[in-house]
Amino acid sequence: METSEVLPWDESDWLDRAATWTQAQLARRGIDLRGELTLERIRPWAAVARIETSEGRVWFKEPAPVMAFEAALTAAVSGRNPDVGPEVIAWEGTWLLTRDAGPRLRSLLEVDAAAPAWEDIVRQYAELQLAQIAHVDELLALGVPDKRPRTLLADYPRLVEDVRGLEAVPVERARLVALGPALERVVARLATPVPMTLIHEEVHEGNVFVAEGHARLLDWGEGAVSHPFAGLTNTLRDIAYRRGLEPDAPEVLQLRDVYLEPWTRFAPLDELRTMFADGYLLGMLCRAVTWERFLAKASRATRDEYDRNAAVWLDILREGLEGGVRLGAS
Repeated sequence: METSEVLPWDESDWLDRAATWTQAQLARRGIDLRGELTLERIRPWAAVARIETSEGRVWFKEPAPVMAFEAALTAAVSGRNPDVGPEVIAWEGTWLLTRDAGPRLRSLLEVDAAAPAWEDIVRQYAELQLAQIAHVDELLALGVPDKRPRTLLADYPRLVEDVRGLEAVPVERARLVALGPALERVVARLATPVPMTLIHEEVHEGNVFVAEGHARLLDWGEGAVSHPFAGLTNTLRDIAYRRGLEPDAPEVLQLRDVYLEPWTRFAPLDELRTMFADGYLLGMLCRAVTWERFLAKASRATRDEYDRNAAVWLDILREGLEGGVRLGAS
């Protein structure tokens, strides 16, 4: 019989315990309360609450157990990249308290308000990744998922066997299994010279927040250790979709090149462009793994709602391996 994880916020006293902890952390730092901790939203992967204080709005977050590393990782990102990561006030175990980071980039773009350019955001993201290269072992010790190319390749047969929802896509398991050698070639090409580091699998306008023109990247439950270029797959796909751009449109390729420029310390730009295509494919596999691992522990209702997501990403990977990479393809 399948069993799902018990989510912390399903316990009747969860919000009270969170409020007590939050109040203690704020008091310890001399921050006065201006209200009570109020539940903002619950999703299958996290619960978020807010509280008004003498220093502005503060956010409390706890992820689902499968993403228990999020608080520790967020603190690590904030410590090494304070201008890009969230401003962490406190964290303990799976509980995280951060300062308000402003509205989502998406809400600014929807009303044509002043917002940072994506060129600046992807450049910041690359610099964040560069700063994390020397700390990969520490990140893995925190429980950050290991999605380095060789790890994903070794897990690929199990993934194809276990992923649910293929019948809804539909894609045949045998066809996915047959792509193993092509995936192995992708992994081999990613072996050098660019080192592994931290990625955020969902760098899009819903996870970028802006305050006084300054962008920050939140929601590090989507973090992993992998090839850096795997962390821009969702970014380019989302930007192309929302702007109505064709795959490999000049705007998409320009963003790729802006992102790659900081990595030219490891290889010439032309070589990096070729490698980026393989990293882009790897990013698709990362997303399939993320959904499969999450859904394996999720409730029946959550699986019914999201079961096809891992299968969709496997099918997107299949299209890329069989038909070639097209950056920004939806």
